[in-house]
Amino acid sequence: MRVLLLILLPLTLAQSLSLPPPDELLMDGVALFSRGDWSGARDRLWGALRSLREVRGARLRCGEECGPRGAHLEELVLERADCLLSCEKLQLGQPSLYRLTPETEKIFLRGAPYNYLQLAHYKLEELDEAAAAAFTFFTRNPHHEQIQDDLRRYRRMKGVQQESLRDLEEPPHRALFSQAQSLLSEGKMAPAVLKLEESLSACLSALRACRTLCEGTREKENQTHQEISEVIADYYTRVLQCKQRCIVDVSLAPGRKRPKQDSIVSHLRLLQDSYSQLREWESAAEIARSLSLFHPRDQSLLKNLQSYEEKLGGKSGGKPRESIASYVRQTLAEKKLLYYAMENLDIPFQDQDVWTPEEIVPESLRERVRAERTAAEEAGGDLPYEEVSVTLTPRQMNGTVRVTLDGVLSKEECESLLSLVQEAEASGDGFKARRSSYTPKEKFQALTVLRALEMASAGSVDTTRAHLFYYAGERAHVLAQSYFETSPLHFSYTQLVCRTAIEGEQEGRSDASHPVHADNCILDTEEKACWKEPPAYIHRDYSAMIYLNDDFQGGNLFFTELDGKSVTAEVRPQCGRLVMYGSGGENAHGVRAVTAGRRCAIALWFTESAEQAEQERHQAKILVKGDTNPREEKEKETPRAGRETTRSRISSNDDEPDRPSGRQQRRRTTRNIKDEL
Repeated sequence: MRVLLLILLPLTLAQSLSLPPPDELLMDGVALFSRGDWSGARDRLWGALRSLREVRGARLRCGEECGPRGAHLEELVLERADCLLSCEKLQLGQPSLYRLTPETEKIFLRGAPYNYLQLAHYKLEELDEAAAAAFTFFTRNPHHEQIQDDLRRYRRMKGVQQESLRDLEEPPHRALFSQAQSLLSEGKMAPAVLKLEESLSACLSALRACRTLCEGTREKENQTHQEISEVIADYYTRVLQCKQRCIVDVSLAPGRKRPKQDSIVSHLRLLQDSYSQLREWESAAEIARSLSLFHPRDQSLLKNLQSYEEKLGGKSGGKPRESIASYVRQTLAEKKLLYYAMENLDIPFQDQDVWTPEEIVPESLRERVRAERTAAEEAGGDLPYEEVSVTLTPRQMNGTVRVTLDGVLSKEECESLLSLVQEAEASGDGFKARRSSYTPKEKFQALTVLRALEMASAGSVDTTRAHLFYYAGERAHVLAQSYFETSPLHFSYTQLVCRTAIEGEQEGRSDASHPVHADNCILDTEEKACWKEPPAYIHRDYSAMIYLNDDFQGGNLFFTELDGKSVTAEVRPQCGRLVMYGSGGENAHGVRAVTAGRRCAIALWFTESAEQAEQERHQAKILVKGDTNPREEKEKETPRAGRETTRSRISSNDDEPDRPSGRQQRRRTTRNIKDEL
């Protein structure tokens, strides 16, 4: 059988891959980069990206060549496996050498090689390539502070054009779709339709490629003993889940966790509207019928179809496009199998498509699926840090713009910041506890970021701890902006606040550590309103609290209705917990009395107004990064000036630039490269 299959394979498949494995090239590139061999690092890193594309292309060609074979399931599975193995050996030599660990796959997915490449090209004075590599990394890591700074520098450099800032991995369908949208905005309807059709075709092609690549070697951690039937069912459902995920991957914009729209549906909606404006009723009807496969009960769609048929003189307007109909049939068939596995084999499945008809879902699962879909919709935007997870969703907190996250700080980081408080206390440099302005039963201390950094410069406190205070705020800033999917946010104010119970004065307390209030308006509990007027900080849009400890009594954060009494949610502080919420009256809140111990947290407020941005934050950034205005002026004249200082900090591994915060990381010596830059 194998000899016959080899003969049938096209001669074009008979050439083995010419490049070493991607992870090997990546590891070599990083090693050369660390030694300052910029041309060697550049060549190896580009080789890693080319090797990755070639491996993907080889497996894609083999997947398409080895289509379904045999009349029975056993024949289909065995003959296809035989064909794939033979094909991949021809193309790759030893296919196992080209399999990547999940960690390495994530490195490539995040575009980390481009971050190395941008500096290697810069060192070689290849500014166009450097800017393009930096922008490619930025599109996949839009909250990455270091790459944001680098892009600002590139934009100021002589010899870097706007065209240099391009995504080197932008898929064809996304570029075509953007071109079509531009033509539509200019009112050029006919060429826009042609570009949309081209984009839709490229999108479907990318979707087929993704689905083809779902079949292949899969690694599963903590594999337990399974019967042969369990192994087959488990693998097959994972392949189906991968195929269902493909529409998300194709629709997903770089750097985002979820797409705004299904790419196929968004293409069809634009095409229907465009054909209608061009009065090409038959094409409009065909697209509308294709759309109805996704939304058969959409009343506006049904009215459009009726209108098209009237304009066509009563004709039905043809059938849905076969390419769309085939995709929908296949997708629904896979969903039925996955829901069967979910119901009978307890295999999890999260349906990504909002258009899935409810009758596909077994009746016993419908309530569960509805709840999971609601939870997914409330999950908010991206969480750029892998350690951070949503603990309380807006629904669980009985609100809309409020959420609780855990894992923002590690235990060691919390202890370090608490040590910063102790150092500031012991310094005698003005950080003294005073009576709280809200209750005589507690003492209050507050330390701003700039003050902490100035004390570090004077040697009063540890510099690393002061810098951690700064970066903790940066993490909260990234999370607020990304989770709530806001326009760019600016710091309004930041301070580390400690509330300490006064010993011997806690009996019979009925007061609060901080009474119920709102952060950007004056709360009127009698009128049940919140007046957005001075002296309130009306420019504040979002608020956040990062908690550092829980070894105290009382001190819970609670939210109320506008009456200031009806509690809607309550959160217990603990190390690394971040609570974020809108600053308006919809999030009136207070702090319960601290009756024993000391409660410490970093309080932050953000604004969408650049004019209201905190100036102290800018000064703090200068102290942390060593940037000064004269240096920036010099950099404008000589593009490379000032860049070495910034980069030497990054390359020292004091920070981990693969995360926006610059967290510490452990060195790795295995082939699972994870210590970028």
